[in-house]
Amino acid sequence: MALSAAGLVAACAPPAPPAPTTTTTTTTLPPGGGTPATVTVGYLHACSLRPNATVRCWGDNTYGQLGDGTTTRRLTPVTVPGLSDVVEVTAGGFHTCARRTDGTVTCWGSNLSGELGAGLLSTEETSPQDVFNLSDAVSVDAGGAHTCAVRAAGNVVCWGDGLSGQLGTGSLSSATTPRSVAGLSGVAQVASGDGHTCARRTVGTLACWGDNTNGQLGRGDLVPSPIAVNVPGVTDATSIVSGSAFSCALRAGGTGSCWGENLYGQIGNAVVLPPPPQEGDPPPPPLREQLPQSVAGLSGAVSISAGSDHACAVLGDGTALCWGNNQSNQLGDGVTVDPETTSIPVAVAGLTGAVRISAGETSTCAVRANATAACWGNNAFGQLGTNNTNTAPAPVAVVGL
Repeated sequence: MALSAAGLVAACAPPAPPAPTTTTTTTTLPPGGGTPATVTVGYLHACSLRPNATVRCWGDNTYGQLGDGTTTRRLTPVTVPGLSDVVEVTAGGFHTCARRTDGTVTCWGSNLSGELGAGLLSTEETSPQDVFNLSDAVSVDAGGAHTCAVRAAGNVVCWGDGLSGQLGTGSLSSATTPRSVAGLSGVAQVASGDGHTCARRTVGTLACWGDNTNGQLGRGDLVPSPIAVNVPGVTDATSIVSGSAFSCALRAGGTGSCWGENLYGQIGNAVVLPPPPQEGDPPPPPLREQLPQSVAGLSGAVSISAGSDHACAVLGDGTALCWGNNQSNQLGDGVTVDPETTSIPVAVAGLTGAVRISAGETSTCAVRANATAACWGNNAFGQLGTNNTNTAPAPVAVVGL
């Protein structure tokens, strides 16, 4: 998910953000009850919803995306002050949002495109800002530089960067407050990518809108659409996630389907991949899938996540599989040599007890049923939460969770 964040022009700014992968699924309650713990990975930061309904974040904090009132990088989790009634948290490119029990949503971090939904533009907001006029959200998902929420009536609102039509309003305009997605109803969940967005209806069908350069709308062509269009061939989706330029659906029975960009094998359909592009190489030929493709060998999955250009799934036995780009060890298979990409799911080394997984730009995290978490991949900004900046080719424990 090499996601772009419009306007990030500071010389010291990290690269453009990925699509978040933050679809929350119900999990077993941790010992003692409380809120099921989840984890969500953005571009260079991560956050976890804790059993006491608070949020803790770690990693890059250049734009205040950790929500602790500072722009100081954190190598271990810090609590977001003032949040005590959270039921969902989602990390975008350089921003983070949380949904409260009362249906309100609050966001923090980069606001260069209005992705916080608070009615203003700003470089950063280091503490939570309430989304304007939203009090009945039942699901929320943060993308590269935009955010979308499902309302109680089953309609969708989006805000932030809309230059690719990812807000679904019928125009290519951005918005600093929520705008309704045109012609869409009966929605249970929304998934925000970089330049595109997808939604899952309660009946299991899907719709997507926005950029379609890589077929990420899943309808069999490369024509963009600023309004929602149906994804054919999927009628039993139980979850939807969007990466930078691809999306995946978890389907009844625990199988998966993905579509869009497939340069790194992130569709997972076992195609033969060209060598990974290296710096200075000419652009490779397009490698994409314009219609949903089955993820090879995936069954029994209970959670799925799409990162920049890799994807992962948790299986019912608590283990996990990942596929796609592995140049930063984000697949977690413990392998530090070729192949650097794979279009066939590989097992995450040593991971057990997982209930939820989240793929980011070049790192991945999973949370276990006991509310502990483990991460792997690139750690240059402390996004693994291990109190160091050492890359990890296999899961390592997040400190203090």
